[in-house]
Amino acid sequence: MSRNDAGLAAAELALALEKHVLDSGSVDTVGTVGILELHPGAINSIPSKSHLEIDTRDIDEKRRNNVIEKIRHSAIAIAERRKVKLLEFNIVNQDPPALSDDMIIKAMEAASQELSLTHKLMISRAYHDSLFMARVSPMGMIFIPCYKGYSHKPEEYSSIEDIANGVNVLALTLSKLSLD
Repeated sequence: MSRNDAGLAAAELALALEKHVLDSGSVDTVGTVGILELHPGAINSIPSKSHLEIDTRDIDEKRRNNVIEKIRHSAIAIAERRKVKLLEFNIVNQDPPALSDDMIIKAMEAASQELSLTHKLMISRAYHDSLFMARVSPMGMIFIPCYKGYSHKPEEYSSIEDIANGVNVLALTLSKLSLD
């Protein structure tokens, strides 16, 4: 018996997203189903509608776009196989990734070393103002340590010492860049 379960179709698409991200072969490819809504939303009702919102990011635009295309093909195939309608597949935004400027990175590294602070290069896949600033100016970002690496969560915490170190790295970096 066919149940035309939009909830199971949504779950299958979420798993397809995971597969496509992992199949990209890059740790820089990430995908998240951040919103999943089922209608009517009753425990004893087969969902007649589902709504997913997927966020896919990568520092390589071509690889990210390839994953998005695979997700689109999976959505079409899953809908057909499960006999549900795919009403829409909209891309809300597809901003190009932004890379930090080498000169800024070198100045930040030199500032960290001069201040006897450890540092590591990191990739931030989150949306920051820097994504848009990179379109008009060289950019770089300084991150400071926080409790368990938590960011944008209630548990986020950084010590006064780490905050001060971040401010000092920023000030020294700007000083170094002003000389170039």
